[in-house]
Amino acid sequence: MQTNHSRKPFRSQIIRHPNFHTLMKTRIQLISLHLILIAGLTLSSAFAQKSWNELEYPEINSFTVPEVEQFTLDNGITFYLMEDRELPLIDLSVIVRTGSFLEPVEKTGLASMTGQVMRSGGSANYPKDVLNELLENKAASMSTGIGFTSGSARMNVLKEDFPELLEVFIDLIQNPVFPQDQIDLVKTQTNSGISRRNDDQSGIASREFRSLIYGKNNVFSSIEEYETIAAITREDMIALHEASFVGNNMMVGVIGDFRTREMKRWLKDAFSGIPKGDKIEIDLPEVEYEFASGIHFINKSDVNQSYVLMGHIGGMRDNPDYAKLQVMNQVLSGGFSSRLFNVVRTEMGLAYSVFGSYGSGNFYPGTFTAGVMTQSQSTSQAIDAIIQQIERLQNELVT
Repeated sequence: MQTNHSRKPFRSQIIRHPNFHTLMKTRIQLISLHLILIAGLTLSSAFAQKSWNELEYPEINSFTVPEVEQFTLDNGITFYLMEDRELPLIDLSVIVRTGSFLEPVEKTGLASMTGQVMRSGGSANYPKDVLNELLENKAASMSTGIGFTSGSARMNVLKEDFPELLEVFIDLIQNPVFPQDQIDLVKTQTNSGISRRNDDQSGIASREFRSLIYGKNNVFSSIEEYETIAAITREDMIALHEASFVGNNMMVGVIGDFRTREMKRWLKDAFSGIPKGDKIEIDLPEVEYEFASGIHFINKSDVNQSYVLMGHIGGMRDNPDYAKLQVMNQVLSGGFSSRLFNVVRTEMGLAYSVFGSYGSGNFYPGTFTAGVMTQSQSTSQAIDAIIQQIERLQNELVT
């Protein structure tokens, strides 16, 4: 068969069409638009609003609650063990009944500093440099800390190193040495933080808002000052540690790659030597709060924006309406889908940050807050917009 080389293939004629690229581009756009329209119609059909009692849900997947082995030593320490062999790691956490609520107001900062120096200063048999090098070589971690109503100590290690490092961990929480050079270092770092705390608007607002809710100079609102840090001594830290890290104040949780029978033997041998001690009672004073409205200004001339917090006292964790309050909080201020975000930021363009929370405490009431960061000139408008959304919750049922 002969080929006629003078005749152009049909395909070449299409490619050579002077408007080919324009035609193809238009066609692609039409196809894309068609797909978008289909997707839009499908989505609007799928997500058409229904009444809550018309919604249909798939059957919930079955869930087996992991078995937790629990036992208590004679010295009062309660243990909770759960095997998990997904990774060759073991994580041990100690929760301690203690906290900064125990410290005198004139020594505010004592508990936090004690928790820091316990770890940074090392122990009697494992001084800080020896401890740090040992943990680095073993790819392990140990930490300690003390907050308002609890302290903690944690160890995360490879399975094969657990028996060896458990001994180190026990020495750390039972025999910290609190070296003076580490105490001085933490004091310097804390004082540095005090000197910079008025640089940040959110820090100022949170601190003053807490004083308005709980009152000034009490266990709920006391803050570290230069003089309170200076008043703290090594003897204060030792006394707080000795009263806190005893059996009657400790719970231990262990999860990881281990056999329960073997782990129980290790823990009994390691923790039995900790003294029983006296149980610390978390007995906080009543919060004396009155629902009194007020507007409080703090002048900060080096910024061109406002940071606003508004709210009042919150609630307790055992409130029977706790779940409803958390749902309410999600509707009002829970992220990108919340009313505050959609209205104040997206629709009105008044803020680059708008937020809120309904706090519920275990031992004392939390706080309800709504806040915004906005330009100075739009402050009043942003406040009004937030209040309108709060009033909307009060006056309209949530769909």
